[in-house]
Amino acid sequence: MSEGQLFPVNLELRESDASGEVASGLSHAPGGMFLLFVQEMAARGEPRGAATVIHDAGGHGGRYIELAGALAARGWAISLPDMRGHGRSEGDRGHSAGENEVVRDLAEVQAHLAYMAPDVPRVLIGDGLGALYALAAASSTPDVRALVLASPLLTPHFEPPSAPGGWRRLFQKIGPTSPGRTLYRAELLTCDAAQARVWAEDELAHGVITLRAAEQAAEAAALAPHRLAELDVPVLVLQGSDDTLGDPRRVRDLEGDGVTVRVFDGLRHGLFHEERRAEVIASVADWLSETVAAPD
Repeated sequence: MSEGQLFPVNLELRESDASGEVASGLSHAPGGMFLLFVQEMAARGEPRGAATVIHDAGGHGGRYIELAGALAARGWAISLPDMRGHGRSEGDRGHSAGENEVVRDLAEVQAHLAYMAPDVPRVLIGDGLGALYALAAASSTPDVRALVLASPLLTPHFEPPSAPGGWRRLFQKIGPTSPGRTLYRAELLTCDAAQARVWAEDELAHGVITLRAAEQAAEAAALAPHRLAELDVPVLVLQGSDDTLGDPRRVRDLEGDGVTVRVFDGLRHGLFHEERRAEVIASVADWLSETVAAPD
């Protein structure tokens, strides 16, 4: 794999039951497999570590190429997965069967990245809803060495599915995969007009989150402070002061033993797509270099 270039991978995964655990059969998808789309980037020179970036609600891994390139230049092998129901991965749009499924999938993503960068520290970087997923995975995965949480959704505000009207209510019921809305809008994500257009015109991005996924997001948010307190790895939390999709006040309260909080004045929810994103990205790269020791 050439330095700075993305290499696409389709991971063959098992389908989930209602609780997010592995179902007994394989997916109904063509060929009998569920495909999770991942893009990987090799580190420049000898890898110092392996980082998996977990996108926000309605997003996909391809939105973090600038972050990936900057970290790869500093010696990090990078994985950019499209979580189930997002981007080029299969699954009902915006749906997750729950944290168990997410943690399983991230373990598979990290295991595949380990072939490219074996025996190096592993870190997770989560954005928005992806920050809650990263925290859940780190809480149950002993080999995560550091955690970066950008704009964590400590108080998710998603629009629930609406009940069908008229005669359709006789045949259509609200269930776990019923679509609600994230309520994300370009102007809430970034002050950068060009980046706002990119998001609005991105055919792989969407504003859908299902009932089950939204319920799980709320549960993960409620558990986040406890999980951070119990976590035995260094954590960097990034927050924009003007993030109306998140909760800057609550994020500031997370600072404590092993948890560093950095607030960027005037920035909104999508820190990696903001006007000062180079500053945000540099803060992540510098913190990782200071916090995670390079292999001997």
